[in-house]
Amino acid sequence: MYIFKIGLLLVGWSFFTQAQSEPLSVSQTLSGGVGLVEMPTARMMPEGAFGVHLTKASPYGRYAVYAQPLPWLEVLFKYTEIENRIYGISNQSYKDKSTDVKVQLREESYYWPSVSLGIRDVGGTGLFASEYVVASKQVGRFDFTLGMGWGYLGRQEHFSNPLCGVEDAFCQRDSVAEQGGTISLGNFFSGKQVALFGGLAYHPETWPITLKAEYDANDYQSEPFQNNLKQDTPFNIGVLYRYKDIVDLQLGFVRGNTFTLGLTLKTNFKKGRTAKYLDPAPEEVAKVTPVQEVAKVDWNKLEQQIQKKSGFRIEKVYQKADEVVIKGQQKHYIQTAKGLGRASRLLANQMPEEIEKFTFVDTYNGVDISSVTLNRLKFERSARLEEEQESILSSAKFLPNHPVDSNKLRFTNHQKLLDYKISPSVSASYGGPDAFVLYQVNLNFDGNYYLRENSWIAGGVELGLIDNYDQFNYTAPSNLPRVRTNIKEYLKTSKLRLNNLQILNLESAGEDVFYMGYLGYLETMYGGVGGELLYRPHGKRWALGIDVNAVKQRDFDQRFSFRDYSVLTGHLTGYYETKDLIAFQVSAGQYLAKDRGVTIDISRKFKNNAQMGFWATKTNVSSETFGEGSFDKGFYLTIPFDAFTFKSTTDMARLNWQFLTRDGGQKLNRNYELYDLTGSRRLDALKSSFEEVLH
Repeated sequence: MYIFKIGLLLVGWSFFTQAQSEPLSVSQTLSGGVGLVEMPTARMMPEGAFGVHLTKASPYGRYAVYAQPLPWLEVLFKYTEIENRIYGISNQSYKDKSTDVKVQLREESYYWPSVSLGIRDVGGTGLFASEYVVASKQVGRFDFTLGMGWGYLGRQEHFSNPLCGVEDAFCQRDSVAEQGGTISLGNFFSGKQVALFGGLAYHPETWPITLKAEYDANDYQSEPFQNNLKQDTPFNIGVLYRYKDIVDLQLGFVRGNTFTLGLTLKTNFKKGRTAKYLDPAPEEVAKVTPVQEVAKVDWNKLEQQIQKKSGFRIEKVYQKADEVVIKGQQKHYIQTAKGLGRASRLLANQMPEEIEKFTFVDTYNGVDISSVTLNRLKFERSARLEEEQESILSSAKFLPNHPVDSNKLRFTNHQKLLDYKISPSVSASYGGPDAFVLYQVNLNFDGNYYLRENSWIAGGVELGLIDNYDQFNYTAPSNLPRVRTNIKEYLKTSKLRLNNLQILNLESAGEDVFYMGYLGYLETMYGGVGGELLYRPHGKRWALGIDVNAVKQRDFDQRFSFRDYSVLTGHLTGYYETKDLIAFQVSAGQYLAKDRGVTIDISRKFKNNAQMGFWATKTNVSSETFGEGSFDKGFYLTIPFDAFTFKSTTDMARLNWQFLTRDGGQKLNRNYELYDLTGSRRLDALKSSFEEVLH
């Protein structure tokens, strides 16, 4: 009966409203996630949105990272600080870790509202666990919301859970998880009572503010740790100020007695990059064809021009009948087609008329990965605006490799024996009992010494400069071999650390098989010997790989000695990427603690190489043996510097957020993985970058 009444209310409401041509902006709630003050709405952030969200509403402080990997999926990773409760044996306030997920079931239309379903505190302790269904409808500059909540968002208990009539199990809601980290499927949308919530947001047309008002579904009389709060009124109000779509500042008044403050720092990985003022201008394509022969081209000079203008470092040049084949690697431009186009401009101005095709073979340390062949005439006509740009892609050919006659070698760019870089780095861990943030500022020296084209020595030395690890005293209990939880000893024993020093050899077997062997100090905690084999059919969206590693635990000072623990670890991994660059990885095998299980990794990639993803590992150890968290999980971001710099670069930053460091489900952290090295075989990503070929 209640569902019927609510349905009539929503239908009636939707028929006297209509969708707007220009959707209003959205913002975060105090608890995190798109919504009003405390209550969620059905709205979503723009696809590719990412931000850090900080709020204060005594006695709670919340520190969250949110991401919108897909238009219909919102994910939020959060710490809730309970200021008046102690975290275990420490003097620090209690920190609860949780994950929130919201899925949009339908978009707003002319008559119908947007509808979303959300779950808070998935796989956490369940202290703030709740589920909800919510609808939102825009009317002019107003955005109205009506929803129904279970659990933490159902404490006003307006009426009985309508799902009890479907199954008796929905009437029973278990208490919070003792261990944390488990997903209590039986609790979803369960409980004897539910509550309604709703509200509205008003967006003045000329001011960068949003006014919010809502009815709260929680009465705050069943808070975690008997920390019940006085609520003078269930109505909350708030105001948000937005600065250039980068910063949101929120003020609010909740429960009729508490002022709130919120700050959101945000960006969008899908949006365009900064203008590249420091990049060289692309070469103009001349109408006069050169008459010199390929063999008489000054390739030393041309190679320097191509590297400067296109970022493509040439290794070798071959002539093949009416074709020039250039092997090398892109060093500057994330958009592969942009580099190809700039190099083709230079070739067009210097190659004789007999050359009708330009082929670029992407290599990694002498091993061919993939190739692209451009039709010279189509490219030249498009570059001179005599033909549509689309003709370049339609006439291009994409092949796994490009066999050439070694007798037709026209140029060899001798490989440097040594390359290196010196750079600062920051590492941090969050939410531990010693301090909420433990950080370390380092200076890194990384280098490669090449023994031959496809064999090299890679090494990295790290010097710790500034840190607060003097506060790091807590060692987590463990019922497994300490393969990761002795991290304190690795961080505090020495300021100068040898992160890795290994010999690697990369090979290919046929068109689609790659393999690699390595020996040495493979990462900060382990050294040994191993190998990887990858089958990756060219142009396909899937691949299959296997790695096997015999490793031993390194000594805490990270120099050259080892401890007693050794293990054989390895995984069989399947890869798949959709046309929209949603990537799936499933690995099965033995982990460092000799436990066996499966890791699932799901991520979203964008054209600018930004990536946001989540992983979870479940092995054959029980939740009790694993310890707090129950299973290994976390999320990561790959951020391209190219999105923020005025000069194009392929440099990336990788940020991993692991809620807890435990010993179960831990993989070897290898610096080189074949799937990453063969990334140019992703034709969907390569073809999508062809809009940049003339830039």
